[in-house]
Amino acid sequence: GKAEKELEELKASSVEEKKNLEVKLGNLKSVMAPAKDEPASAHRLTTHAELVGVIKSLGEKVVSGVTYGFENAVAQMKVANSGLELSTEGIGMLKRVV
Repeated sequence: GKAEKELEELKASSVEEKKNLEVKLGNLKSVMAPAKDEPASAHRLTTHAELVGVIKSLGEKVVSGVTYGFENAVAQMKVANSGLELSTEGIGMLKRVV
């Protein structure tokens, strides 16, 4: 009777809902699939916040490396020109020499 009909309707809606969820899961898997040239370190990232954190960390490392390189170049110039009095006042790695 009525209970059997309701049970059949529930089964049908469950099957439809399962299909919809499987489609959504497939879409999510394809969106989360790594790109061809994606580094292995990026495979574990699952959120925007994680990606932003990695980008920030890499940016800090780049700045640190550039700073080290600049300071090393200044030190080398001082050693190479030890007989001269080099003025390093006002120089900086982000300043342009004109």
